[in-house]
Amino acid sequence: MLMVSRYSFAALALVILSLCCSCGKHIDIRPGRQVPDLLDEAEKLTSQSRYDEAVGLAFEALRISENGEEDRINQSKSHLTLSKLFLQTSRDSLSWEHADAAEELAIRERNDSLRAAALLLKGKICSYATISAESNRDDEGIGYLEEALNLSEANGWDGISIEACYFLCEIYVNKNRFNDIIDRDLYNKAGEWLSRAESLDEGHQSARALSTRMRYLRQGDKIDEAIAFCNRVLSDTPESDYLKQYQIYDHLTNLYLKKRDISKATEAHQNYSYFMQMYMRQKGDDILQELQTEYQTDLKDRQIKSRTYWAFLLGVFLLLALAAIVQFIRLNKQITSKNKSIEAIARSREMLFAVIAKDLYDPALAGIKDSQTLDFIRKWPTMSEDEIRERCASLAEGDAPMDPLVVNYISDLMISRKKSLGTRGLSSRELEIISLSKEGLSDKQIADKLFLSPRTVSNHKYRIYSKLEVSGNSEMLAKAEELGL
Repeated sequence: MLMVSRYSFAALALVILSLCCSCGKHIDIRPGRQVPDLLDEAEKLTSQSRYDEAVGLAFEALRISENGEEDRINQSKSHLTLSKLFLQTSRDSLSWEHADAAEELAIRERNDSLRAAALLLKGKICSYATISAESNRDDEGIGYLEEALNLSEANGWDGISIEACYFLCEIYVNKNRFNDIIDRDLYNKAGEWLSRAESLDEGHQSARALSTRMRYLRQGDKIDEAIAFCNRVLSDTPESDYLKQYQIYDHLTNLYLKKRDISKATEAHQNYSYFMQMYMRQKGDDILQELQTEYQTDLKDRQIKSRTYWAFLLGVFLLLALAAIVQFIRLNKQITSKNKSIEAIARSREMLFAVIAKDLYDPALAGIKDSQTLDFIRKWPTMSEDEIRERCASLAEGDAPMDPLVVNYISDLMISRKKSLGTRGLSSRELEIISLSKEGLSDKQIADKLFLSPRTVSNHKYRIYSKLEVSGNSEMLAKAEELGL
């Protein structure tokens, strides 16, 4: 049973290994993605305008971080990413909900950088919500942006400070949006925030800086200054930056139209159309190149993981093979040892019939009548075990001594035979019939009790009479009492 179970285990292991090999291409052994990786990928997809995919990754990051124990930092970052995405896709209410959740988590964790980012987002949402003079949230937005600016300046976070200043300028421009006559105080306040933002931005002329500066100049009806600003930015813009060029030409088209200079407006619009097409082509090429790079990287990762997987399977296979070889060697040794013992027993048992015929044969069963043999049979039950072993060993003249297992077997057979002779060769059924007869039961009653026929009971009694050398039931009972049966 032990050998069978070991072989079964080895066979089962090999079957499982085979199944793993055949199904390996369907098994994904990659570890689960981490929250920062998911958020980085979401940012990358956002730059490609693949917003729905980015939202899916951000929600996955949020789910993972919520399952973690007290992982509030990653929860806050996930909420911030979702808020930005919803703001870009004009879903202001959802954007506000996630920005608010991000701020609450940042406060609980006492993380000022995340709190400043959440406040900046809430200020942006308020600036975008200026639909009418009655529904504007300008003052509320100013409060959030100033609070974000204070936190960023206290910690030296220039990026947040620059954005906060630009959006403060946007909000003050918005506050003049519905005035027939521009409020100069509000306009000057917007200019102060714009100058502060541009000084922090160090003249980088980002897209946000360009759009804010143009809104500010056009609201103040500073058309010539705005045209000069656009031309200055154009001269500093690299030729390959089609995005900024088409944005500037868009502004120039509107500015020249406001000045009623149709020829320059037409020329600016043609440049706008050209650079917009170039930008779209460039963006498409960048996306294709990025997808190609992503595909190649993913292909290499798959190859590395596939090699790692097969190396792992090979290692498992080698371990199982080694275990199987060791087990086979152990089993082979055990089988060899068992075979040697069996061969020794087989050689010794060749003499068993001679021993039984010489010392253990029951003359009563064979009909032996000569007195010499009967005297021998009556004598041998009194022999000691040492004498019996000597008799057995003498039978192997010139051969190896009998195996100890055989000697013990013969000794046990001797004891069994001794008991058999003590009962005169009576079977268990015959002894049972004698016992019931001693209780005074008739043949029919004995037959009913043993579920036999009366004739069968009579036949058993006839054989009992023969073995006990008696002629009837009463003598049988007397002989049984004498023998202690």
